[in-house]
Amino acid sequence: MSDRAEVDLPSSPLAAVDPEFERMALETGAFTYGLAGTSVREKLLQVITDDVCRAHLGLAFRLHVTAAKMHGIPYADVLALLRFVAPYAGYPAAADALDRLGALGPEVGFDTTVAAQPEKDAGEPDPALRSSDGWMAGFLTSRTGRAWSEERLTPRERVIVVITTDVSMQTLGDPFHGHVQLARRLGLSDDEIRDVVRFTAELCSARTVTALAELDRIRSREDGRDPAGTYPADVDARTGM
Repeated sequence: MSDRAEVDLPSSPLAAVDPEFERMALETGAFTYGLAGTSVREKLLQVITDDVCRAHLGLAFRLHVTAAKMHGIPYADVLALLRFVAPYAGYPAAADALDRLGALGPEVGFDTTVAAQPEKDAGEPDPALRSSDGWMAGFLTSRTGRAWSEERLTPRERVIVVITTDVSMQTLGDPFHGHVQLARRLGLSDDEIRDVVRFTAELCSARTVTALAELDRIRSREDGRDPAGTYPADVDARTGM
């Protein structure tokens, strides 16, 4: 267990209803935000990602968006995150989050002015999402390629986000395996990848336990301790995006 850390997080709306729950939430955050493998910005991208995946768009989303503002994440970066998450969480879920963010932005003090964006070329598609169906393969190439063109998120941040979507959505088969391998190609150590998964413990402990067990199975297969296991083909890191 990592040392606990003090990170400035909004909590007063919780205290207004139940001061004991506020204390519990801050204690939990001290554990998860104390994980050394990722930055505070990366952790806040993770919590907003989980909110979208699991339709937590009430008080939790408000607190997380407020925390993003407090820690210097620009409004445009949150918009980019919602666009990036869309093919993983689902476009309706991302649209609902976008609507909620539009209402919350001015309330929490964001400058919500958004400059017009030129039309983007698609990036490289996510190699961890594959289909033998021709139509679906084309859809994935188009939509994940569009998502991975979001330059306001670094390649490291993008892969942290997709690992978070795998834990949130419990897509722990080939997508999760491929994203773990991609994270390594992008320079994340195994300890950093484990901390990405550990951080989700505050979002749902049982899902995190399941994902950590799958990480252990991946390592066992690579070490030859589970030779019957399957593992997707190597995936390339995205560069210059």
